[in-house]
Amino acid sequence: MDHLVKPREFEDLTEHSPALDLMTDFRAHQPHTVESSVSAVGVARLMAMEGVSCKLVVNAQQEFIGLLTAERLSEQYILVAQTLQGVERGDLTAGDLMLPRASILALDLEALTSATVGDLVQVLRETGETHCLVLDRDQHHIRGVIAVDDIAERLHREVPIVPKRSIARALSS
Repeated sequence: MDHLVKPREFEDLTEHSPALDLMTDFRAHQPHTVESSVSAVGVARLMAMEGVSCKLVVNAQQEFIGLLTAERLSEQYILVAQTLQGVERGDLTAGDLMLPRASILALDLEALTSATVGDLVQVLRETGETHCLVLDRDQHHIRGVIAVDDIAERLHREVPIVPKRSIARALSS
């Protein structure tokens, strides 16, 4: 019987490794997307089944408009969103809970080529963000995404990030 290996089983990444080793590169991997109109509760179930920590949110024309993370699908976020919007839990959509494109930390692909994992972790800690986009400014497109959960898994240790904004403020941004 063959063993299915997972990233956590390898000791190949350190704080001094290239930051690009952590990027989910959309040239090689299909991005995980969801339309903004899809039920947030359904997206939460889907993400849990797929074992992913985020989904890129797209509009009806398949254009990127935001990021939906497991954190933003948590019970606390859902309760605050219900209260702020005055809607039932089942009526919340991915678009209601997503982090809008303008509020997402985006790092330049070119800048990341000379950065280390340690540099990346420092930026995420300073910004209080658990995910960031990687932009290829030369081609004018989103090249990938980096999640702190993936960093922690590859480093074999927790990477604590303290959010810089409250849940209510995050939902209104």
